Amino acid sequence: MSDKQSDLYPYSYDMTEVKPSMPNFVVIPENKEQLVKLVKFCNKYIIPIIPYITGNNVGGITVPVKGGLIVDFGKKMNRILYVNENMKYAILEPGVTFGQFKKYLDDNYPNLRYSYPFAPPSAGVVGNALLSGMNNLSEKIGSMGDSINGLEVITIDGDVARIGSCFYGKEEADPDHWYSRYPMPDLLGLFVNWQGMTGLVTKCAVQLWPKDPFEKNIVALFEDLPSVGRFMREVGSLEVLNDISAVSIEVVKMTIELPEPKRFPGEPAMIANCPISGKTQKLVDAKLEILQNKVKELQDEGMPVILEDIDDFAKLLNLRVRSFLDLPAVILSLFEYSGLTWFGSYAPSHIHDELIPKVDAIFHKHGVPPFIYMKNMKSNHYGIFRPIIRYNKYKEGEEERVHALLEEITDVCIDAGCIPYKTPEWMTEKMRKKINPGWQNLFEKVKKMMDPNGIFNPGRWNT
Repeated sequence: MSDKQSDLYPYSYDMTEVKPSMPNFVVIPENKEQLVKLVKFCNKYIIPIIPYITGNNVGGITVPVKGGLIVDFGKKMNRILYVNENMKYAILEPGVTFGQFKKYLDDNYPNLRYSYPFAPPSAGVVGNALLSGMNNLSEKIGSMGDSINGLEVITIDGDVARIGSCFYGKEEADPDHWYSRYPMPDLLGLFVNWQGMTGLVTKCAVQLWPKDPFEKNIVALFEDLPSVGRFMREVGSLEVLNDISAVSIEVVKMTIELPEPKRFPGEPAMIANCPISGKTQKLVDAKLEILQNKVKELQDEGMPVILEDIDDFAKLLNLRVRSFLDLPAVILSLFEYSGLTWFGSYAPSHIHDELIPKVDAIFHKHGVPPFIYMKNMKSNHYGIFRPIIRYNKYKEGEEERVHALLEEITDVCIDAGCIPYKTPEWMTEKMRKKINPGWQNLFEKVKKMMDPNGIFNPGRWNT
């Protein structure tokens, strides 16, 4: 434990324009027994508790807006506890990172893989899952929140509860029994997407997937913006891709060290990555043929899109483009500046057609290179729409300028039906004007029941 200002300062801010706020203490726990005592103590004296993993945050999720105590899981509670190769899941402590997890699987279970997001190796696996983050198998499996089998959590009274099929056993669960969240009442919803507002997670079982030995990566290049949404819906419904994600051409240029890129006449407007894999080369070839036939059909209808092998595209442009594929990876364009903020959202996929040109125009209006990142999820059951803004946090007036841009994007996207995640307080305040009152009342009741003294990450969702 420490209350030294030099130790506390790194926990007072994140990459975004959210106002910094200092914690009073930081603790680095080693086990759940310490955390049980800590939760009881903090509840007795009404001391806020904010869970923290590695600091790769947006939305101010770990900024202690009401002071209190930071629980840093990343330093010591970062063990990979168990891997079940047969039922394909792993039990993790909260501090496990994507880089650590990938190396462990590659070294010990080379036939298994996890699904990695558009994030650096230092980001936390459990935090991403609890916040329903996206991944590079999103077209097949959807959100990472759907891939949680079970949790061990500490509730406000210091009870240790196991949720999911791991609920058998008084003190500990058989590690082979963390295989499902059903058929018992699904209590995971009390902790998934709550941003640490209902308890502390100490273990999480996440699903793994077979690693296909044969792969092919294709990119689709678009001459115009409105075509991208339809392409993603049509191709996503084919069920031949592992993932489909699109970015502005300006984002690709940022990756090859052009910090303030522009799109020139004749260049593609957006690029979509379409990875394919299979157990045999024939299966990969068959999936590729299905994709090519659909693209030919769209081209015949007048859609200005072409397909290229991404390896050829990377050789032509710059091999750094492969960082979009070889996840987890440090995406240079995300970390080139000291500041990063976004409007990350789930969205009905049909609104992408109108949102892409609208948001692109807002970026240009503010003199900022467009950074639009979007995905299709779960065979086009829904989509992800995520405009991103990079900026210099320490340049006078820059955070105010960036916030004005982000707020304008937020208003347009929420009006269109997007639902933001990893939300700062000012964004949830906008959402509350549209949310069903019955949902809001139930939300408040659940929060009050789970945390009557309001100590778990207070301020999130305007609590």
